[in-house]
Amino acid sequence: MAVLGASGFVGSHVVSALIRRGAEVTAVRAPRLSTSARSVPDLRGELEMSHVKAESDRLRAELAGASTVINAAGLAHATGGGDDLFGANALLPAVVAEAMEDGARLVHVSSAAVQGRMSPLDESNTRAPFSPYSASKALGEELVAQRADTVCFRPTSVHGPDRQVTRSLSRLVSSRVASVAGRGDGPTPQVLVDNVADAVAFIALTQQIPPAVVLQPHEGLTVAGLVRSLGGREPLHVATWLARPLVRMLSELGSVLPPIAGVARRLEMLWFGQHQVDGWLTTTDWSAPESVERWKDMM
Repeated sequence: MAVLGASGFVGSHVVSALIRRGAEVTAVRAPRLSTSARSVPDLRGELEMSHVKAESDRLRAELAGASTVINAAGLAHATGGGDDLFGANALLPAVVAEAMEDGARLVHVSSAAVQGRMSPLDESNTRAPFSPYSASKALGEELVAQRADTVCFRPTSVHGPDRQVTRSLSRLVSSRVASVAGRGDGPTPQVLVDNVADAVAFIALTQQIPPAVVLQPHEGLTVAGLVRSLGGREPLHVATWLARPLVRMLSELGSVLPPIAGVARRLEMLWFGQHQVDGWLTTTDWSAPESVERWKDMM
């Protein structure tokens, strides 16, 4: 079992989950790539560049004999952009897919952000990216999806006590301005990293044939429940007639200023949440190892 990105936030937890399940794990260094390409044809052209081919050849040697490869490498700057972002999230997956042996399973850790504001989130190939980050992830999916025996795994918003974005969220929902739209009963697609990691390990090890896209199951939190569990307080309740136009205005501004798109999306998620379908994992015998009560431990 080979894992790229084994030292990263998600990847390190994936390695632990695999070991708990009895797998032998080999950590493989992911090359650092940068690209100005912003389309599938242009990214495929990058694969012919000498420095990219050199990295592909190195990976091919290191991945030889691996029956399953997990690509958990990438950059998770949801409000950022730039050539490094597209190199890590779009070009690298294509290099990994090309370097693997035929018949080996690739589990590519993508993101539900590729579907943007779609509701409900699902396991289709429909993508509606709204920011540089989600666009880079969507391109990565498109590139690896052309390879057989590939699963694009889509976690939603991943959290853990050792992640800065979680600490920032905890401070926000613990503050006096913590708020939700209306009653706050919309489902929020926030997930614990240990549950994400175990789901990846299950997909990598199962004898079943997973679909091409697998969505991380919902953990039962509502937007108000997130504030109560993670923030330890009752949220303010903003009238929906005020909240929706504000989110819409910020989203429209984000089409001109891309960093604003990520901010608008986070606000929309905090206030309204997002629905999702019950996907493939809910039809198997997989179950999340951590319950919703674990959120209280991150306060």
